[in-house]
Amino acid sequence: MLSASLTGRLGGLVMTGFPGVDIDDDTLSQLKNLAGAILFKHNLRSAAQTRSLTDALRELHQEELGPLIAIDQEGGTVSRLADFGTTTPSAMALGAIADETVTQAMYGIIGQELAALGVSWDFAPVADVNSNPQNPVIGVRSFGSRPAEVAAHVNAAVRGLHGAGVAATAKHFPGHGDTFVDSHVGLPALDHGIDRLREFELVPFAAAIAGGVDAIMTAHITLRAIDAAAVPATLSRALLTGVLREELGFDGVVCTDCMEMDAIAATYSAEEAAVMAVAAGADLVLFSHGADKARRAVDGLERALQDGRVTGEQVDRSLARVDALRARCSAQQRLAGDRRAAHLDGLTAVGGAAHQSAALEAARKAITLIRDPNGLLPLRFEAGDRVFVVRFCSGGHTPVEDKAARHQTVIGKALAAAGARVQEQVRTFDPAGHEYKQLLMAAGSAQSIIAITARVRQHPLQARAVGDLALLGKPLIAIAAREPYDASMLPGSATVVASYGDDPLALQAASEALLGVIRTRGKLPVEVA
Repeated sequence: MLSASLTGRLGGLVMTGFPGVDIDDDTLSQLKNLAGAILFKHNLRSAAQTRSLTDALRELHQEELGPLIAIDQEGGTVSRLADFGTTTPSAMALGAIADETVTQAMYGIIGQELAALGVSWDFAPVADVNSNPQNPVIGVRSFGSRPAEVAAHVNAAVRGLHGAGVAATAKHFPGHGDTFVDSHVGLPALDHGIDRLREFELVPFAAAIAGGVDAIMTAHITLRAIDAAAVPATLSRALLTGVLREELGFDGVVCTDCMEMDAIAATYSAEEAAVMAVAAGADLVLFSHGADKARRAVDGLERALQDGRVTGEQVDRSLARVDALRARCSAQQRLAGDRRAAHLDGLTAVGGAAHQSAALEAARKAITLIRDPNGLLPLRFEAGDRVFVVRFCSGGHTPVEDKAARHQTVIGKALAAAGARVQEQVRTFDPAGHEYKQLLMAAGSAQSIIAITARVRQHPLQARAVGDLALLGKPLIAIAAREPYDASMLPGSATVVASYGDDPLALQAASEALLGVIRTRGKLPVEVA
């Protein structure tokens, strides 16, 4: 006979996100008895509002443990606090700096801002080794393509978060860096066997475990050579228990990636996925947006506990791990509260001048000159010369598009301040037709051309466009504003600079490099053909 106390605590194995920026009655009912909540950008409006929200979440849990309050704050392209916090450079930018003290400092900034906001757990750093230039989902989120270097930066990131009292997560086990499919929209498959994993993908995870990482997040990818059933790693006992627990010796919290991603949700119900994950060795099942699915997952776990698919011993072990993490996070938040009360820490640090300055200096150190065959840097022009700047970004009037258009003016403003007459255009990743003609016509009357590219391998019409711009015979500089792999797809005559990000600080640093205000110091952390 199962105890009511055990079945009643199954919600402690599940976390969810929620809509809105405050706690209403619906949210209260959704989050009650769960392990905690995951925050996303749509929940966050300002530092003060975020702090009020996390305070309200804690009031839902009067017990000593308190809730887990988690967020994906990686820096670079995954920055939930971008509207009011500090956007630190991407992991790949930090890999280009090749200085672990800088990585630790940047994650220290992330941790300090999260702690001040009342967020106790960061779903970072990314421990994936980005060995595949065509990877559609990791890219600049990875520190690079060399396992030992990635491992060193992962541990530096963990130290930075821990120094601020924030729990850290190494993700996405057993390694998402060599995939061709984004698990948000499909199920990636790898052919690698255990020997390859030991030499490559597992190296950063093993280092993170040795360094005391609090949690490891699973990947929704299949490895048939290790689990013949070809179920996603998130649901694979061979990987979660056999490799992660038994071989690597990890005894912290194993949490799933979001179970609403298509790699899982297209095949498994919320109930089935939750049961399989816990049976495989996961401790915490995450649902980013569907609180109703989180509730169904708890119901599924209760039925599985009753029919023996999940044992009471498994549940006890997982609850003990999750509760230990909750206790650590609660203790750290109490310390953070004491610091705020003593005016030693506070919301003024969130997005404050000191943090922004440090992040910009790191972005400057990351800028990498991939090639400059015609000696175009620093960019030289006479006062009044026309410089044409084109930014390639996703099409349509989406929030991403609007954001990219605002950020694109960073380069133009810097050039204009230096005396150039700047004409700017924002074009889709795959320009064609009338849009393409407008692009070439505008560039034709300029003395110099700057093309800001992103993910050219996924959107190769950018390469055609930049190639046609090169045929105009004007000085041409390309800024690879995401992965530096763009360089291999662009004309050899073009100067190529890597910024590893398209946020304002990364583009400001890139503009300073173009104008010779700073020298390029970054080193490629990945192989570029």
